[in-house]
Amino acid sequence: MAIVLTISNNKGGVGKSQFTVQTAAGLARRGSRVLVIDMDPQANATRRLGVEWDPAAPILTMSEVIKADAEGAGEQAVIACGWVDEDGTPTSEAELIDVLPARFDLINRESESGVLGAVRRLKKALDGWVDDYDFVLIDTRPDLGHLVQMAMAAAHYVIIPTEPGYDGVEAAIRVSDFVSQHAVDLANPTLQIGGVVVTRRKATAEKDFQLAGLADRFGELVWNLAGPTEVRGVEIITPKHIPEWSRFDEADAAAVSLSAWNDKRGRETVAIYDQVARRITERVAG
Repeated sequence: MAIVLTISNNKGGVGKSQFTVQTAAGLARRGSRVLVIDMDPQANATRRLGVEWDPAAPILTMSEVIKADAEGAGEQAVIACGWVDEDGTPTSEAELIDVLPARFDLINRESESGVLGAVRRLKKALDGWVDDYDFVLIDTRPDLGHLVQMAMAAAHYVIIPTEPGYDGVEAAIRVSDFVSQHAVDLANPTLQIGGVVVTRRKATAEKDFQLAGLADRFGELVWNLAGPTEVRGVEIITPKHIPEWSRFDEADAAAVSLSAWNDKRGRETVAIYDQVARRITERVAG
């Protein structure tokens, strides 16, 4: 059975799409088959996975999938991850990652929130075929509106990435409260928080203060990523939280996996998401 994870935070700029894409790569490096569903009209995860919209050769996207309101409707919109090696062949990670892409018109589905059963349209679209995957990762927009609720209604767990600032922590708490108060309303009463992952970590007194508050609120749900891991034959000791390093933004801009680099920082960033993938495999799927 595929484990479905919705990646959510009520605040923008915390690295949700980055986390979704690079976690997919980390899981693929562990040999898992991964489906990434882009439920954000910004479509950042779609582009970063190498899927570009071409008006001359349009493809089905999540807007059409949700509008169809039909069991299994998502299967026909699946497209392969577009990451390729220098010779143009798919990378080893890309061979294990598929995408349900988005584009800006996905926002039109928000207006249908009042239609009977609309919150279950994504779950219905996934029924009958996603168990070919080990993990399904759903990227979401930074709110708790209809598109995010559809993602939660289809998920087993919600993972909350958050930068350790006041607004990010407060938004993470809002997501947690929403899940505990409204999982039943989403027809998904067993939905739970699978973890809180600190992103964009900078060593300042204010960030340390917010981290302490985050730990007080979420306890062991805050993932500690520290530990040794091996990348390309080199042992790396990873930090406790995902730091604010420019390499993450470079990977976002270039629409590639962090494994595209083989320098010291490249190996360090790969090691971090290998640890994220390990936590998911052991703590959520285990």
